[in-house]
Amino acid sequence: MKVIRAAFVLLAAFALVSCASLARDALSSALSGAIGGAAPSASSPAPVQAVADFQSGEILCSTDEGSMTETYYRVGRIVTPANAATKNQAEVIFIADGSKSWVNYVVNSRKATKADIAVGAPIFYLNGWSGHDAISAESYRKDYWALGNVTSTEYLYKGQVEIAGNLYYMDFLRAPTDPVR
Repeated sequence: MKVIRAAFVLLAAFALVSCASLARDALSSALSGAIGGAAPSASSPAPVQAVADFQSGEILCSTDEGSMTETYYRVGRIVTPANAATKNQAEVIFIADGSKSWVNYVVNSRKATKADIAVGAPIFYLNGWSGHDAISAESYRKDYWALGNVTSTEYLYKGQVEIAGNLYYMDFLRAPTDPVR
């Protein structure tokens, strides 16, 4: 009987030590990841990709002189607002390369929702890009944009919208919040 009791006590002690070791390792791993410790290993989950969106104060702007739907846009921040003294041009700093330029168009926008999508509605899309999960938050802010009209909502159930004859994913479209001229 004493042998069985001793074996039980040893087994219980081993179980407690094992659980404490597992908990310590899990806590250590979680803290290490939270404070930027070692790179994830093959057994660690992949890091979550940053959400693609503009930062506060960033707008779409264009130096082109054509109509709003015939120009390309880049993300920038306003340095000098448009006014009569600047002949209605605004001075901006482009996010992609830090260069300054006077622009003809400055358009505020937000991420598009299904409520924004209707045939004929103006929508901003990343020019030349239609992939879904390959874009980084940095590319979202540094690539060229174009303004087009929705031509079909047939694949909206798949999260895709046809703009000017090409399919684009809803996740990366932007709705203008300023009037389109």
